[in-house]
Parts: sequence; C-alpha cells; structure tokens
Amino acid sequence: MRTHIKVVALVNLLYSALGMLAALGTLFGSIFGSMATLNPIVMIVGTVGGVIAASMIGLVSLFGLIAGFALLNHQNWARYVILVVSAFRLFKWPWGTAFGAYSIWVLTHDDTVREFSLHG
Repeated sequence: MRTHIKVVALVNLLYSALGMLAALGTLFGSIFGSMATLNPIVMIVGTVGGVIAASMIGLVSLFGLIAGFALLNHQNWARYVILVVSAFRLFKWPWGTAFGAYSIWVLTHDDTVREFSLHG
C-alpha cells in the first residue's frame, strides 16, 4: 500500500496545482468577461459569482496541496483532509471521480490505516 499512498499524494499534488490554475482562470475570466459586457449589473453579479467560484475551487485545491505534501510525510491528519477533498472531487467527472474514488479506496484500506497508526 505504500506505493498506492505515494501515488495518491503525488497525483493529489498535481491535481491540486491544476485546480489552483483553474481557480485563477475562473477569477480572471469572470472579472474580465463580465466587464466586457459594459452592463453594471452583469459586472457586479459576474464578478461576485466568479470570486465565489474561484474561492471555492482554490480553497479545495489549497487543502489538497497542503495535505498532499503532508501525506508524503505520513501525517495521519492528511489522510482525513484528502478524504474530504476526494469526496468533493467525486463530482468532477471523469478524472475527479476516478481519482477521488481511488484515493478513498487507498486511504480507507485496512493496510493504510495500519501503516499510518505505526507512524503516528
């Protein structure tokens, strides 16, 4: 299971880094896209909506980045954080669903639980 844990941590780091880029794209796209309409209501609603969406994407990705590094160092709390992040990723079809399900399987497996109880 050690190899599976490393795969979960590394893929989680990559997926979270891409999520941070997606958050930035959502933020700038919503701001500049809503301002291009020159409609004051659309500018406000589009910007606020984009900031909220980008914040949610960025927050989940930030937790994934931090927990991914911690999982590589066998921090037990990182297992729980990645389980929550993976539950959110189940809704991102198809890659988020596949990786979220794989992460949940690895991190809840009996061998993984034993592995982390030995280190912490």
